[in-house]
Amino acid sequence: MTARIRLLCLVLAIVALPAVASAQWETPSRAFHKDAVFALTGKHLSVPCASCHIRGQIKGTPTTCADCHWARRQDDKYRTRLGMACEQCHRTTSWTAVKWDHGSQTGTPLNGAHKTLSCDTCHKNSLFTGANLTCSTCHARDYAAAKAPDHKAAGFPTTCELCHKASDVSFDQGRFDHNSTFKLTGMHATVDCASCHKNGVYQGTPRDCVGCHRADYERTKNPNHIATGISTDCVSCHSASSPTFNRTDFSHNSVFPLVGLHATQACASCHVKGVFAGTPRDCLGCHRTDYQRTTSPNHAAAGYSTACDSCHKPTDASWRSGSFNHTSVFPLVGLHATQACTSCHVNNVYKGTSRDCVGCHISNYQKTTAPNHAAAGYSTACDSCHRATDSSWKGASFNH
Repeated sequence: MTARIRLLCLVLAIVALPAVASAQWETPSRAFHKDAVFALTGKHLSVPCASCHIRGQIKGTPTTCADCHWARRQDDKYRTRLGMACEQCHRTTSWTAVKWDHGSQTGTPLNGAHKTLSCDTCHKNSLFTGANLTCSTCHARDYAAAKAPDHKAAGFPTTCELCHKASDVSFDQGRFDHNSTFKLTGMHATVDCASCHKNGVYQGTPRDCVGCHRADYERTKNPNHIATGISTDCVSCHSASSPTFNRTDFSHNSVFPLVGLHATQACASCHVKGVFAGTPRDCLGCHRTDYQRTTSPNHAAAGYSTACDSCHKPTDASWRSGSFNHTSVFPLVGLHATQACTSCHVNNVYKGTSRDCVGCHISNYQKTTAPNHAAAGYSTACDSCHRATDSSWKGASFNH
């Protein structure tokens, strides 16, 4: 009885073997695969075994990505144009879990808006080799379509990176360093672009003042720039940093210092009829009539030098403040210091006035009788007895 039972159980076990093996094949424990030729990770853990082991074939199953996903399955839509080493970019967690550094692999980093684009946006027809890396190659249409400002009409260069950065998230972020071509200060920093770039034309815009401001120059009447011959080099008077053109930074001292009376006169006093160009810078050029009509003393008759500043200083508050250093030609001491100018300069004649004693005092020499200078044969070198510092002619001292 016991033997029969044992035999029956053995038969039943043998009959049940295919069903048990089949069930284990359907839902296997894949832990053993970790130590096998090909470790299962990611999505490989959940796919049916038959996906890799076709028709239950275990031996000879591919162990490289390309052999399974290209040779068998033809999964690569780029048809191996990017190479056969799938594992360089793809991870087993997901076919779309791509880890690939465009910068290190190609030398062209993807940043800003480029990161969000599909590969096909730049690589047309799935062409990856020989790609042109210049911006305009991809963005020629963007360049042509740009209207604010109109890039094409303005003559903007097609080197987009001068204004647009690859890191920008939008083309509207373009920035241009105006200071690299023309520094914007003062009023220039506040005016609309169209004020200088008429009709949206940027190429060829003048960079010198008169190139833009000739009309301002020609219509200015106070003073009249054209009539007065003022230089068209506007920055010699107007500073680019000034908030208005009515403000000038002209330093008169750079051409003629204004001091004394000059500082208080109206411009028209020197610049007659608004003429500035050619205005004399020497005293006589402006003051010839003052020189000629002066009678106390009579400058012309006296032969005074026309170098007015030898007596008159620009810092004087009045022309009457003229100061002549008599000592420079003849020291005035003693009686000489108290005499009227006409005592020596008869009839206001200054030029040729004698500087030796007898030249002025010959009559005194001749009429002196105590003692009689002429009869006694006294020397006409008066200062051998008379000193210029004496308070009287009678104070002569003769060293007998």
